[in-house]
Amino acid sequence: MGGVSALDGVLVAVAVVVTAWWAVARQRWPVALERLSFGAVAVATVTLASEGLRWQVVPWQGLALAAGLAAGLRRWRPGRIGRWGPRLGQLGLLLGLLAGAIGLMFARVPMLPQPTGPHAVGSQVFRWTDPRRAETFAADPRERRQVVAQAWYPTDATGGVRVPYFEAQERLPFRVSVPLVTFLPAWFYGGFGEVATHATQEPPVSAARPTWPVLVFSPGWGSPREDYTGLCTELASRGYVVVALTHPYESSVALLADGRVVGQSDATGLLSSNAADLLAIRTADARFVLDQLAALAQARPDSPLAGRLDVRHTGIVGHSLGGATAAQVLAEDPRFLVGVNIDGTLPDALAGAQLDRPLLWLQSQDRQAEHYVQVRDRLLGGLRGGGALLLVGGSSHQSFSDSPAYLSPLGRLVTGEGSGTHAALIATTGDVIAGFVAPSLDGPGDPLRQVLDRRPAVTEARRIEPVH
Repeated sequence: MGGVSALDGVLVAVAVVVTAWWAVARQRWPVALERLSFGAVAVATVTLASEGLRWQVVPWQGLALAAGLAAGLRRWRPGRIGRWGPRLGQLGLLLGLLAGAIGLMFARVPMLPQPTGPHAVGSQVFRWTDPRRAETFAADPRERRQVVAQAWYPTDATGGVRVPYFEAQERLPFRVSVPLVTFLPAWFYGGFGEVATHATQEPPVSAARPTWPVLVFSPGWGSPREDYTGLCTELASRGYVVVALTHPYESSVALLADGRVVGQSDATGLLSSNAADLLAIRTADARFVLDQLAALAQARPDSPLAGRLDVRHTGIVGHSLGGATAAQVLAEDPRFLVGVNIDGTLPDALAGAQLDRPLLWLQSQDRQAEHYVQVRDRLLGGLRGGGALLLVGGSSHQSFSDSPAYLSPLGRLVTGEGSGTHAALIATTGDVIAGFVAPSLDGPGDPLRQVLDRRPAVTEARRIEPVH
């Protein structure tokens, strides 16, 4: 599903041979070259008709069509190619091969890791409006702040309507931010409607427990919550209700209650240089969502989650800026009993917070900037609730998101991301988070010490005892 089909392979091989022939040896065996050129057009047409328009193979189809056009001109308009024809052909070959190679690095339909916990996963999306807060980034000053929250939760159901990857698949903004790069264009996601999220829409909550502990999840700056589907479903399969947030106008995709799809506001880009301002908005979002979850049984009695949430045992997890959000929320709201910062840099003001509840700092193997290390060590040195610093071997900053799954088998080979590497890392991350938060949330999960014993890729760089 994510790789190159046999027909694609034929197209690539024919396109490379025929364009190289035109570029360097067009005068040799002209009849054979003409036949191969028209054959390349036929192969391109067949791939388009049988598999639809896919951006990953468009460059190869373009090369094939260019070869057919050159063959047609030489047969019916032999004087039209001119002396610049070979030069343009060589340039086109170079650009086409480059674009084609890039296309083959990415999967048409990403394959997300299969959750490894004992539970199947269900999901429900909520859209809540906070009447007390104006929307900072909206053009209309009357607009109130909305927060979109997707709950992933344990279920006993084994079938049902599958959860789509993007709610707004057919209406994505022109630019969609992801951790792997600054942004990707909407057409990049053309095949994402077929992504298997390994979850079903709104089944009953698992009967294994009367209520389930809650983990609020905050994504990286600009990233859609959907880009953490792998990690969220992994945690849900282990026995947590994971509520992933979309922060509208900062997230690159947000489907609002009135049906509008909004992307990232230019104003949030200006604020990104001052993380404290964004953290204030994100923190208010997380606290507001917990308010709504606490009132869910009264406000939404029809929800499968009504009466099944143990909101007295709630933690917060975040990646990158979301990790800094987790620390900020712990500093401000005592209802959140535990936090996990995945590779997030803190602003200087937050580094001095003496948190009185446990915090896990989960760090990638990337080389960290000096400021990252300074604020990390300052915060960890003042933890009154204790915590831990763990290093995940073989990981990069984006490994905790779904971005590595966007790569094709060829892309994984080139980048060194083996076919099972991302899935193993997500399972490891879920195991470690569950082991750390379980004591605080009365949740399922082995003690962290046991988790680390069976997860040799995770190194305990520091165990932080409470500071009295």
